Amino acid sequence: SDTARGSRMEGDLRLAGDFAFMSAQAFLGASSDEGLINAHIELGRRDPDADLLGPLQATEFQMGDVATLSMPIGLRGISGRGAAITNTPIESLSVFETVDLRGNLPDGFEVELYRNGVLIDSTRTPVNGQYEFTQVSLDFGINVFRLVFHGPQGQRREEVRRFSVGDGRLPKGKLVYQVGMAQKDVNLLGVRGPNFSPGQDFGAWRATGQVSYGLTEGITANVAGAWFESGETRRWMGIAGVRTGLAGFALKADIGLSDRGAKAAEVGIGGKLLGASFTLAHAEYSGEFVDESRGLAGDFLTRASEFDANFNISLGSGAEGNLLPISARARYFEFRNGRKQISANLRGSVRMFGAVLSNTVDYNRNSGSGGSSFSQLVGNFDLATLNRRKTQARLSLGYGIVPDPELVSASIEVDHAIDDRMLVNASVGHGFKDKDTQFGLSAIRQFERFTVAVDGRYGLKRGTHAVVLRLGTSFGRDPLSGRFFLAEAGQAYSGAASIRAFQDLDGDRIYGDGDILLPEVEFASSSRTARTNENGVARLGGLGAGNRASIQVDPSTLPDIFMAPVTRGIEVVPRPGRTHVTDFPIVGLSDVEGTVYFNRDGRTRGVAGVSIRLLDEHEDVFRFVRTEADGYYFFEEIPPGEYTLVIDPEQANRLGICLEAAERVVVPFRSDRIARDLSIAQCD
Repeated sequence: SDTARGSRMEGDLRLAGDFAFMSAQAFLGASSDEGLINAHIELGRRDPDADLLGPLQATEFQMGDVATLSMPIGLRGISGRGAAITNTPIESLSVFETVDLRGNLPDGFEVELYRNGVLIDSTRTPVNGQYEFTQVSLDFGINVFRLVFHGPQGQRREEVRRFSVGDGRLPKGKLVYQVGMAQKDVNLLGVRGPNFSPGQDFGAWRATGQVSYGLTEGITANVAGAWFESGETRRWMGIAGVRTGLAGFALKADIGLSDRGAKAAEVGIGGKLLGASFTLAHAEYSGEFVDESRGLAGDFLTRASEFDANFNISLGSGAEGNLLPISARARYFEFRNGRKQISANLRGSVRMFGAVLSNTVDYNRNSGSGGSSFSQLVGNFDLATLNRRKTQARLSLGYGIVPDPELVSASIEVDHAIDDRMLVNASVGHGFKDKDTQFGLSAIRQFERFTVAVDGRYGLKRGTHAVVLRLGTSFGRDPLSGRFFLAEAGQAYSGAASIRAFQDLDGDRIYGDGDILLPEVEFASSSRTARTNENGVARLGGLGAGNRASIQVDPSTLPDIFMAPVTRGIEVVPRPGRTHVTDFPIVGLSDVEGTVYFNRDGRTRGVAGVSIRLLDEHEDVFRFVRTEADGYYFFEEIPPGEYTLVIDPEQANRLGICLEAAERVVVPFRSDRIARDLSIAQCD
């Protein structure tokens, strides 16, 4: 119930799973007063190994509600109903490219985007049930994007995406392509939500394609083309360019042609200088050339310059010093109508005093052809305590500097975990311009099979209210146990794994009748942990979609210190709604001990300093030790298998000693202590 629309029932349904050899995802949102208000349906597949569609060697293809990729200069990526395919490496990009990040955004959630530790954007407004961060710039080198989700009741979870960013060159003879076609901002079912307001070129169709080819090891050619609708007209565009490098810097040059005689040319340089990652680009335009990455479709440019830099400032020295990551951007645009625009942005985040402090400053100056101008300098400060305590706080301040110093808004939010399943949240925010204060109070309780939450908001000035009672659950089938399950909400957002931990007593690494199931064994991914139940099965969700995910076992949770996994972990490529199944064998470890005796004239004595090697079944050295003063040796934590005990050949040749008989050791699958005394003698 809220002031704007009264009381109603709302529901979101997300379905995900494998269908027709593809990954299928569907999102439907409905309300009792408006009917169907959101829809997103997508079929496709992602594969980082580029094994899709046979000879096309695609890394990703989509159909239904899709997103297209941006061109080097000109059109930006859009979302809408259509289809797309590419063999572009999923985690490898050029420093001159930008990336669009999209994903599921549950009702009432806010998501923050961090790049290499710097807060660069946030949103709480879903587009068809998804968040969108478009035209996100990249650093030269490794880019770690961290998406932090904050729920209306204080929930918090993270997703991490990594990209390796280089100079855009491909190996000689390597070809990379991407093709897409979509109807802008129109979903597959044509559903429009309440208070719908169409944007520019809503419903316009466009098709884009791009091919990059490694001419030599140092030069890569790039060709792109597009057909698109703008207003009532149909237009085309073609781009050609090269990517290369010089003295450790990345270089690019692009030229573009479009209908109506429109032209564009752009050059750029990027790389690292004095510890900072930077890109610098300049473009010149003539005619009505559409460059959506820098302006609206009908706002034509004559020239544009852009500069991006990211660097770290050291605060303090030694082990106690902190790094302050800084992200800076500056832009200068000139338009055909004589307008000029200057914009600059400076962001920084640092961890200190048990909290993350972030500040953003934005400057904008617009000047018209008649000499009039307007300048604005605004900022936002955020403070959030680290996610390690039962009670956490978030403080946000919005302020203006130019044209007038003023405090625009202030808010504080406090979360308290009553236990590991219940969380309460209280917030208060004040807008100084409209002089309105908003209060919020909410709570969430996670049960084993569902989640219940209540969320309330009240505006003091106008008496506005919003009260929401939420019930969420996930329903699916575990392919390992064959049983259907109910679980807390959110399981359909990404892939999962069902892992069966067992003590392998026959060495085949597959669970069988003679093996023993192991409860209370903990497995962990980058952001989730799960323990096996009485049947030895753990379900681990939230693994992401289309990117490799590692799952490891915590050896400290094994029931016996003399147990160890055959392998420390596994790697999967998760898909939304898909539960990967695996048996995870655990084996017993044994100790091998004994005494080395020297025989001479019928008398024996222990010998110190003899180098004993334990060879595996391939005759490779698995372990080696030296005997103690009394001839005692000890090999610990030896996994099951067949081994051979021998003397170090170099020592044996030097001293003229040898074993009287080769000693074979069979280590069983159950933990044991195996005694083998060795007898050596003088030999030729």
